[in-house]
Amino acid sequence: MTAFRSDPRLARHHLKARPRIDSRSPMAAMWNRIGGLLERAGRIAGLEPAAMLAVWTVECGGLDFRRGRPVLRFEPHVFFARWGTDNEEAFDAHFQFGGRMGVEGARWQGHRLRSGADGWRRFHGEQEGEYEAFALARRLAGGEIACQCASFGGPQIMGFNHALVGYDSAEAMVRAFGRSERWQVLAFFDFCAAKGILDTLRTRDWKGFATVYNGPGNAEAYAAKLQAAHGEALALLSKMQ
Repeated sequence: MTAFRSDPRLARHHLKARPRIDSRSPMAAMWNRIGGLLERAGRIAGLEPAAMLAVWTVECGGLDFRRGRPVLRFEPHVFFARWGTDNEEAFDAHFQFGGRMGVEGARWQGHRLRSGADGWRRFHGEQEGEYEAFALARRLAGGEIACQCASFGGPQIMGFNHALVGYDSAEAMVRAFGRSERWQVLAFFDFCAAKGILDTLRTRDWKGFATVYNGPGNAEAYAAKLQAAHGEALALLSKMQ
């Protein structure tokens, strides 16, 4: 199969949904922004729109697109693995995660930041905090390493997966994601194809999908979120019929 990113049918296809859904919900806003391309790429992949919209909703929480500033989540435990192991003192001065330095929880938990004279604080849950952590990582390790250690865009693709979705570097992927949601949509399909999980979306195997997409450690929780979001998406998209 031709990569979705390089498929000429998708490069020219309209991004926005036609017709739009008249609703103020975050899910409707997402559909109106990207539904045209999401539906067209979905037909090529054999996926129903509601399944794709459910993933997008769970991953980015309905946040809007801001040009040059794609939604991100910075992952300190990944930053440690890719930079901190060789720079432990500098890492431990600024970042924490579960299972290290007495912090409780799994490695994807207990994420905290200390950027100056202030004490340790959580930074997940709002984009200003995420971008502050990301900017600090860039200053410490450089742009490419920092980009590898965060997930970006509506589909929240980790920067270290840049090659799977057709980019030579994590920074190049992030720049594309910041230019347009078009590249985020196409990267989502290319990632799912590369990981062999398109079938899990076709069959609504939410746990199977989440095990690969989000990792086995939290698959049950993500599967429940995806199932609920799928029901919401079906109800929303029925308004177009």
